[in-house]
Amino acid sequence: MNTPGSTRADDPSFDRYARMVQRYLEVPIALVTLVLEDRQVFTGASGLAEPLATTRETPLSHSFCRYVVDDEAPLIIEDARRDDRLRDNPSIPEHGVIAYAGWPLIDEQGRTVGSLCAMDTEPRGWTREDLDALEDLADACSAELMYRNGKLLAEEQAERDRDMSHRSQALLALSEGLSATRTLDDIARAVEHVAVQNLGCLHAGIWLRQPDPGGADTLRYIAEAANSWSSSARNADLALDGTNPIGETMTSGRPQYFPDCATQNLRYPRADVTTQVGEARAFMPLSLDRVFGTLVLVWPDARDISAEQRITIEALTSYVAQAVQRALLFRDRENASLILQSAMLTRLPTSHGMELTARYQPAAAHDRVGGDWYDAVVMPSGETNLMIGDVAGHDIAAAAVMGELRSMLRAFAWAHDDDGPADNVTRLDRAMAGFGIGRFASLVFARIDPADGTGHRTMHWTNAGHFPPLLVQPDGNPELLGDGDTVDVVLGVGYEGRRHDRTTTLPAGSTLLLYTDGLIERRGESIDIGLARLREAAGRHHELRPDAFLDAVVEDLVGDVHEDDVAVLAVRFG
Repeated sequence: MNTPGSTRADDPSFDRYARMVQRYLEVPIALVTLVLEDRQVFTGASGLAEPLATTRETPLSHSFCRYVVDDEAPLIIEDARRDDRLRDNPSIPEHGVIAYAGWPLIDEQGRTVGSLCAMDTEPRGWTREDLDALEDLADACSAELMYRNGKLLAEEQAERDRDMSHRSQALLALSEGLSATRTLDDIARAVEHVAVQNLGCLHAGIWLRQPDPGGADTLRYIAEAANSWSSSARNADLALDGTNPIGETMTSGRPQYFPDCATQNLRYPRADVTTQVGEARAFMPLSLDRVFGTLVLVWPDARDISAEQRITIEALTSYVAQAVQRALLFRDRENASLILQSAMLTRLPTSHGMELTARYQPAAAHDRVGGDWYDAVVMPSGETNLMIGDVAGHDIAAAAVMGELRSMLRAFAWAHDDDGPADNVTRLDRAMAGFGIGRFASLVFARIDPADGTGHRTMHWTNAGHFPPLLVQPDGNPELLGDGDTVDVVLGVGYEGRRHDRTTTLPAGSTLLLYTDGLIERRGESIDIGLARLREAAGRHHELRPDAFLDAVVEDLVGDVHEDDVAVLAVRFG
């Protein structure tokens, strides 16, 4: 078994490679592993639990990496428990290693001495993008390992290694720059910064395909806010054809390198060069399963772009393509989520003597869709049912459960119009158990009687682990209904006890406010502070009409930035 040159058991530089693998492949554990004669050493690590985070080594009996070294080839395992060589490895029960992807690390003598690996605690099918990223990082990590060992003899090899080290630095910088990006503008900003700082570029930019169902597709420049590249703005929209280098790069799927702008212009005489800047340039196709754009790099001086530099540029292009694909998928998912949520939210009914209005704001993070909901239904008897609820979770699955609960509660209330809210909520809870809906949910369900001769109304309501309704009296005095009382437990916990109805008088001119936790909860703050803030805002704005009242309260409490979904339903009684 090969023995690598000396290296520290915990090395900050190799730790960075491990962090990059953990971040890009989204795994709990990533390691830079070197295999010795009697053990394996983790010279780079991210995600290790104690005591391994301190000892940084295990016996070879626990090693997956030794097979990478023995075979001198990558080892890609979806489920180690199903692999003949690994099913009895002690790392499976002791450290929870199930899925493994390891890429060989090569030293200066061409020997396989270890692996750069990603580990998951559950079965995983590794994608082509996962393995491409792992291979690129392993190449850079190998270069760093060679550089550390200091055994390069030939000047040509030393120069190659310096180029690889530069490539490593550029890859690390791009990794850091792209790690926090979510939008195309973020990516454009990061790429420009890394290209200028690490590749010596004058400018860098991204053009993406813009589909046109009614005609020919085009290319569109992704401009970040502080863009100072005037010629890119002039050529923001380009034909997707061979009349310009950006369009031809995308249609052909092949990189193009030009030592200076004159060489480029000879090949593309029809291109607009009136605001041309810089000299040497590279045009790189952005592709995963298909080509969807072009990355452009421009240097301030004329130069021949070497083979080693081209390897670095191609690796950077691969990272940019993955980041752009993620941003496009995120944008599409966000749009789909908002459409789904909007479709599920209720169109409020018209009820005599009652003005109903509602607001829903998705969380600033997650899928921008979740389990918060409201509903209002006028019953055949003339009563009005109001509901506000919150299904645990901030994803499409939570929204789907929310839709089920809303529909079932509507059906129970309609079929059992004479029963109180508590009875129908009990039916809903039992139905959740019967249908195997494994989510917790809180809600307030209220039934409003028609007005009596004085204009007052009676509200019968039940609370399943939710925040208390707020009633703002005609004089502006806010009151939390049932505040201090013991509320019934949330739905979905298998509760078999009796739920309770409460009764409240609603004077003419009063306003009822039902809401979810996103309106009042703040990280690290007592819920009492949030409720007090709600009472103060509702009292201050009580004279506004319902729409304006609700907007003012939401603005006071959450503004534009919030960590949780917010659903609010307000009713003004005439």
